[in-house]
Amino acid sequence: MGGEKPLMQVHRDEYDAMSNSAIAKDLVQRAELALPSLVEICKALAGSLGMEEVGVGPVKDAGAALRKAEKKYEGDVLKVTDYCRALLVVKDFPTLLALLELARDSFGPLIRRVKLSTLKTDRGSKPGGYRDCIINLELKDHICEIQIHLWPMWVVCGVDGFRHYRHCLEYSTDTFGDPFEALAGLDRKTMAELIVMAEEAVADMPLETLEWYHEKFILDYFAETGLFLHHGLQEWGETTLKALIKLRCLSPDIGPDHHETITLYRYLEQALRAQKKNEEADDVAKKIFMNKEQKKTEKVEAERSLWDQWIVDPFESVVDPNKKEREEEEKIKKEVRASKRAWRKIREERFKFLDGAE
Repeated sequence: MGGEKPLMQVHRDEYDAMSNSAIAKDLVQRAELALPSLVEICKALAGSLGMEEVGVGPVKDAGAALRKAEKKYEGDVLKVTDYCRALLVVKDFPTLLALLELARDSFGPLIRRVKLSTLKTDRGSKPGGYRDCIINLELKDHICEIQIHLWPMWVVCGVDGFRHYRHCLEYSTDTFGDPFEALAGLDRKTMAELIVMAEEAVADMPLETLEWYHEKFILDYFAETGLFLHHGLQEWGETTLKALIKLRCLSPDIGPDHHETITLYRYLEQALRAQKKNEEADDVAKKIFMNKEQKKTEKVEAERSLWDQWIVDPFESVVDPNKKEREEEEKIKKEVRASKRAWRKIREERFKFLDGAE
């Protein structure tokens, strides 16, 4: 909070005599004037690249801008750059690269910033786990924002995911080691009402009809399980957890040893012990323990491999202490070259029209 933000709305002399609220209202009016130009730009990009989804506006109202400024920028409404905003959903990373190239060639002089930080592997995600790309451009002397989302993440996130992102910011819920801790302190009446709401959310997809690819309903059932466990309905929690574990084991992207599956096993052990089903709980605990030992073994073997490598050539490490850094730098260069080759090939196959972009 309060950190310097390099990109800002234009500071005008008349703002010196205006309140924050009045400045925000003026910026909203300028955003309304810039919106038609942003619409045309998004139409052009979508028409060229075949977007999965496109949305423009509405303009952020003054109240929302003031709240955002207070929370993130120490009250400076000029640092809010998404009064006038749009979203584009691209199919994949190559389409994102094509969009950035097309934007550069089509309206490059208007671009003020391209923000890719949350898409980089060495950077953290946004609160709630989300990652996207942002292009800021100046239209009619007003900074606008285009949010570019990747389709695989958008499918998981969507509009509900953005609501989750806002709630993570507002309630600082992004720090829970156990997601069910968010239920701590709720009375039984509130918990019972939440269970009714949860049952309504999954009513269209009975538990026995779930498939491993029904991600939204799997997450809904997982949330419902937390309510069961906290409300003392251990048997219901057990039934749901066993079904979810089976689905995660069937998933080609997750499987039985994935940390998410192991987390489900931990909750299952908890539900079983609460019902005095200790023998079955011990079997589950054994699975968890074996997974932990396997991870330990993998870590030890990886460390041993590094140690053996050092033992093989200790003299060289002493004589050339910068060898490791140089090798790492060379590895990165090779990866960059390989990425560029891959992009040129994909560009030739899918985005040949970019050669004629002005």
